[in-house]
Amino acid sequence: MRALVSVVSLFFLGIQAHSEWSYSGDDGVAESQWSEKYPSCGGERQSPIDVKTEEVKFNPTLKPLRMVNYEEENLEFTMTNNGHTVSIDLPPFMHIETSDGTVFNSKAFHFHWGGQDSELSGSEHTIDGTRSIMEAHFVHFNNDYGTYENAKDQKNGLAVVALLFKIDEYAENTYYSDIISALKNIEKPGETTPLKDTTIKNLLPKDVRYYYTYQGSLTTPPCTENVQWFVLRDKVTLSKAQVLTIENSVMDHNNNTIQNGYRSTQPINRRVVEANFPNFPDMFFSNRFYLKNLQKEFLQSRKQKKTKKSNRHFLSRK
Repeated sequence: MRALVSVVSLFFLGIQAHSEWSYSGDDGVAESQWSEKYPSCGGERQSPIDVKTEEVKFNPTLKPLRMVNYEEENLEFTMTNNGHTVSIDLPPFMHIETSDGTVFNSKAFHFHWGGQDSELSGSEHTIDGTRSIMEAHFVHFNNDYGTYENAKDQKNGLAVVALLFKIDEYAENTYYSDIISALKNIEKPGETTPLKDTTIKNLLPKDVRYYYTYQGSLTTPPCTENVQWFVLRDKVTLSKAQVLTIENSVMDHNNNTIQNGYRSTQPINRRVVEANFPNFPDMFFSNRFYLKNLQKEFLQSRKQKKTKKSNRHFLSRK
């Protein structure tokens, strides 16, 4: 199947053709003041968050995330520098199906990275306080609403699959080579370039079945609180050279290199983060600790029995 994914409006997820907001304040309203212009940014269910694995609730009824048609080959996509990040449009026939059967059609995916002051870590979500190298957001809208524009302000209107990256000094991820090579074509905001023969499934971890999930918001203005988040457990690896290229290739509206384009983690408040997998490391160590104590108690019990038996034998001989 071959299709050309048309260019869509630069306005999605609060991203606009001219800069009205920024992270540092150098190119629009600073993050610390977002809520003054965009009230939802000061809400109780904001994203991103720090996922504290010890507090995550394992929900065995959550089914693996179904990502449909992401394996389609010979497609052509449009990649855009929107002044805040790099965005790649996706066709709506790619979609995800959540555990309750809701279908969310794909809209686009974009990246968040660091790079400023030699900072390599630039993910938005953190795991136990640790920020990953980068993060990609695959944005979807609820199929029941028909279009992204209809869904973006509705309850349960959006779903985002978050993909975290890790770094390996020399392990080049060739699936990302075409994207990274094409960055030179979109140095300025508003510039677009085609991506040919990119298979989206190859950009994802090999195993996409396991995830953390919670109710949150868009991580950029207007920060609408209608997003179901799926933070994938497994990460994708990029080489250090690839990460550095991403961090130093595209410019914002003030002709500054886009770096540290991520929002700080937000209070979780009364929300519960669930996962469809148990916390294996904690289970392993707690089970090992339990078995070790059990073995210790068993050996002590045997020792005590042997001592009592020996004492009785000694007394009987007397």
